Amino acid sequence: MRKNIKNFLALSTLLASTIFMAVAQDTKTSTAKTFGGRDQYRTWSIGVNAGALTPVVLTGGSNDFINWDANFGYGLSLNKQVAHSFSLQANAFFGNLSGNNADAPGGRVGNYRSFDTQIGFGLDLRGVVNVATVDFLKRENALNFSVSTGLGLLGYAPSYVNQTNAIIDWKGISGASGDKDFIKSAYVPVGVGAKFKVSELVSFNLGYTMSFLDADNLDANYGKENSKDKFSYTYAGLEFSLGSKSKPNLTWANPIATMYDELNDSKLREDVNKLKTRTSTAEQDVQDLKKDTDGDGVADHLDKCPGTPAGTKVDGAGCALVIPQAKAK
Repeated sequence: MRKNIKNFLALSTLLASTIFMAVAQDTKTSTAKTFGGRDQYRTWSIGVNAGALTPVVLTGGSNDFINWDANFGYGLSLNKQVAHSFSLQANAFFGNLSGNNADAPGGRVGNYRSFDTQIGFGLDLRGVVNVATVDFLKRENALNFSVSTGLGLLGYAPSYVNQTNAIIDWKGISGASGDKDFIKSAYVPVGVGAKFKVSELVSFNLGYTMSFLDADNLDANYGKENSKDKFSYTYAGLEFSLGSKSKPNLTWANPIATMYDELNDSKLREDVNKLKTRTSTAEQDVQDLKKDTDGDGVADHLDKCPGTPAGTKVDGAGCALVIPQAKAK
């Protein structure tokens, strides 16, 4: 465990240095627009986390040992926010899993007393969906709840203590040729999480992930017929947003609030009022062009003979028609 903690601290230090160099130093802020696209936001983030790895899951079922231990685990994440409610997340984690049969008669089940599995690497890609948020009515998100699932690859080296207290270690003898350090198997992670906004650049994350392995030797024991092993990771961590400080973070974007702010913007109201004035002026100009004071059917601005008596037949210029009289024979 001490080695895992040292590795975690080293990764955390490296991550902090990377964040310091990656985040731009400009402090001018900008306002996002409803239909401005993703380019107006910061969409990349990187995180570090640590917690407990256990060979059990909340949905029930266990692996091949009666008792389980909680071991230190740690990990890194890289997140791409595709929309305010969906992101793609790449994860890597490391640690150990262990358990024992101390409560069984004789402290063993069959040939197995206990196991300890080193997780050389766990790598996966997940889709993360924000399903709820807090402070929505205040128009500023401060807490997001999410669910996630995906597909990953686990590299692990199990060992166990047999009935004679001898340690049987699979590391270095795994693989088809018996010369590999780690067994490799696919797994499906299913998780839930809560993300707390600390600032525009930093968030605090809590999460729980159940992982279902496509193998039954995670604990070095093929103990149950037609079963697959499983494990879980409960963690807390920090996530750092990358990119220009002048851009808001898409993770905390509230499109309804953005639209409200745009509609409530004084400049927008001023532009709308100007448009109304121009429209009203244009309508009045049209009415003036159509005005026909003497009612002869010719608009005033074209009428060369204004004031024509009612009922008088006029020509196109608004003047009375002169009808020639027939000559008497």
